[in-house]
Amino acid sequence: MTKDPENRFGMVTLTDAQFGELKKMFQSYLRIAALGAIRELDDEHMERNVWVLKAAGFYQDEIAKILKSSQPVVSRILAGQGGKKKDREGIEE
Repeated sequence: MTKDPENRFGMVTLTDAQFGELKKMFQSYLRIAALGAIRELDDEHMERNVWVLKAAGFYQDEIAKILKSSQPVVSRILAGQGGKKKDREGIEE
C-alpha cells in the first residue's frame, strides 16, 4: 500500500496559542538578525540601518537609541527626507 505523495511529510495543525508563540519566536529572531546586520553606526550607513531596523519591527525611538541618533532624524529618513547632520548627535541615557 503506497502513501499519498502529497502527504509524505505529514500534516501539522497548530492551535491559535501555538501559532502565536511561533509568531513571537520568529519576530524575536528577525529583530536579533537585524541587530546583527548593523555593522557601522556612522552617518554614511544611517539610512540603510534605519530601514533594516524598521523592517524588523523596531519602533522609531528604539531605532534612534540603537543607532545613537534622535527620533526626528529617524522619522525624516523614513519619510524620505534624510537626516540633518546637526541632529545626528547621540542620545544620553
